[in-house]
Amino acid sequence: MTLFHLVPTVFVMFAILQGLNGIPNFKAHILKHVISKTSQNDQKNAAMEVISRILPQQAMYFKVNIDNRMQLNSFRIEKSEETDGIVYITSSSGVAATKGFHYYLKYYCGCHVSWDGDQLDLPEVLPSVNETVEAPSSIIYYQNVCTWSYSFTWWTFSEWRRHIDWMALQGITLSLAPFQEDLWSELYSEYNITQHDIDNHLAGPGFFAWQRMGNIRGWGGPLTANFKTFSSMLQLRIVQQMRRLGMIVALPAFAGHLPVQFKQLFPQSKISSVPAWNKFPTQYASPAFLDPVDPLFQEIGTKFLEKAISRYGTDHIYFSDPFNENQPHTASARYLSEAAAGIFGAMTKADPVAVWLLQGWMLVKNPFWSDRAIRAFLTAVPTGRMLVLDLQSEQFPQYTRTQSFHGQPFIWCMLSNFGGTLGMLGSVDIVFQRIQETRSDENFTMLGTGITPEGINQNYGLYEFALEMGWIRNLTNADQWFRTYATVRYGSDVERLQDAWSIFKATVYNFKGLELMRGKYTFNRRPSLKLAPWVWYNETLFNEGVKLLLYANSSNALYKADVVDVTRQVLQNTADRLYLNIKESYHTKNLTSLRLYSSMFRELLLDIDRLLSTDRHFLLGSWLQSAKALGQTSLERQKYEFNARNQITLWGPQGQIIDYANKQWAGMVLDFFLPRWSLFLQELESALETNATINDTKIKNKIFRLIELPFTTDNKIYPAEAQGNALETARELFSVWNKKAENLEQLPKHVLNTKKRSRKNGS
Repeated sequence: MTLFHLVPTVFVMFAILQGLNGIPNFKAHILKHVISKTSQNDQKNAAMEVISRILPQQAMYFKVNIDNRMQLNSFRIEKSEETDGIVYITSSSGVAATKGFHYYLKYYCGCHVSWDGDQLDLPEVLPSVNETVEAPSSIIYYQNVCTWSYSFTWWTFSEWRRHIDWMALQGITLSLAPFQEDLWSELYSEYNITQHDIDNHLAGPGFFAWQRMGNIRGWGGPLTANFKTFSSMLQLRIVQQMRRLGMIVALPAFAGHLPVQFKQLFPQSKISSVPAWNKFPTQYASPAFLDPVDPLFQEIGTKFLEKAISRYGTDHIYFSDPFNENQPHTASARYLSEAAAGIFGAMTKADPVAVWLLQGWMLVKNPFWSDRAIRAFLTAVPTGRMLVLDLQSEQFPQYTRTQSFHGQPFIWCMLSNFGGTLGMLGSVDIVFQRIQETRSDENFTMLGTGITPEGINQNYGLYEFALEMGWIRNLTNADQWFRTYATVRYGSDVERLQDAWSIFKATVYNFKGLELMRGKYTFNRRPSLKLAPWVWYNETLFNEGVKLLLYANSSNALYKADVVDVTRQVLQNTADRLYLNIKESYHTKNLTSLRLYSSMFRELLLDIDRLLSTDRHFLLGSWLQSAKALGQTSLERQKYEFNARNQITLWGPQGQIIDYANKQWAGMVLDFFLPRWSLFLQELESALETNATINDTKIKNKIFRLIELPFTTDNKIYPAEAQGNALETARELFSVWNKKAENLEQLPKHVLNTKKRSRKNGS
């Protein structure tokens, strides 16, 4: 059992809320059905399988028992002389059991399991233990609809099984299963939409998320029958594996977005064109939007959800985000209420006890959503039948401005990453403080916590910390948590490793502003004289932490990956400084210094590429290889490679969201970032040599034509295996560039200080 399996506990919680804040009681029958249907025995077996995959040689020393009479999301771990060397884990669910197993590995055995690798150096004798943990959260949530495109696009079941194991070890109880293109193809055909028109509507694999949100249509397509079949079967296995562990899976529901042909088929229905998103050209923009108040919405929405339930079964929770990055045609409270009721009504026709999972992203920094509009939309759904993801609570919390979503339960979520970009960043203290404060305030309807990154495989410690905040009630010292993290991640209690992470936590992971946090560094952005590098932390102190890490002499694989990452961070900061010196040299017409700094900049990018090539987590080749591996024909492989290349570069036919999802990967630095900057720097030098001025538009067009567009259609093969010694290379480059940076002109403080910036919704 996972989500809400102890309904009386939830009911009591909301009864308290009602008494304190006037929030209506949540009826037990509303939530009672949102539970795992997997038997206790099957959950036990699934948990033991996870343990066997993590510790195949020692799994015999662990025994699991599921007891759903225990408090929701709780486990008890016992090992003593009386247990004959066996570690007994008794828990409320399979997920709680695997969380208990990971808790024991981490806090008793000094081990670590993460999405980027493991450290499993167990003690010879498993330590004794007698501890019970009862999570303060009813729900531990994971995933963003964009994660499936930025990180999961090319995964097979082997990657997914490992990831589901990790999800279970982290105690995640609720997640998404968003693939739906096969079902829509069936449904569109039933409405006499031709295959040609379906092909023009469905996007390619790299852009599914935004087609589903109604932002684009057809870009990166047409979607092949092979990929539909592969993804449908893959999702079926994912859902089955998650449910075996007792997780709850949210299925997609209709959000109103349709092929444009529906406007001709149903001229009497309220079907409009979605405004073009991010300047996408007509053939890839403006899918049709069926107004939720129209009777046809109920018909299509019900048919689609019935197909989804028939294929995947149901846990009675469904996600739909019709206005995620679009907005309704009117702010009328009456209309918004009717629209929300229409969306929910389509769900309940297919499943009378449906619960609507809604991303609160549409409310973030969007003046359309006034307090009156929000109230009308949220209260149109019966209280407790909508569950809101407050998608970026660490930076733009919406639960405070909406009176706790007007009584609807919500999950406190940390987003932190946009586009899957690399770069160390985070807001540890804010996450720590806000979750504690919100949880302890009975005026809030928070049911749990979650993480909602647009892309994974960066800043892992930050995400594990946020997830543990949902499980560990007495987590009272964030600094100590990161010192422990360093110890278990590297399998060493060397103090300098702990000190390094204390410094990281106090610097790069201590962001507290409202500025953009999207990997907005210099060398991996389209060149211009208008860039404004910024940092929010003390670089000198951060570099001291890097030096502590670099010279700790650990042989652990995770240590080596982190060494590359932190050194990459130092070098990207150096690139920012060089850029500002280049800019100053150009504006003061100092050709000699411009040439010097330009040469250093190009040399630095070559060194960054060399550093990144030493670890498998930073390779362009791995991303491209995994994309091509899913193709059955040469044409299909070419299409998937284009999707993979375009997403991390131009993000659109003409660079509509250029660099939004770019990656600091070996190969990409060498053949994309470096050529762009080499061309730009040559233009600057030529301008000074001829006493001319540069034309930004001409340079941008030249870069697009000669470098960016050709890169997206190229088929060069890049290494998918690491090359060179990561630690030696990191130490060398850290030393070399620290010395070179000392000779750079000192930067004015206002240049490096964090500045206020406007913020648009993420993609």
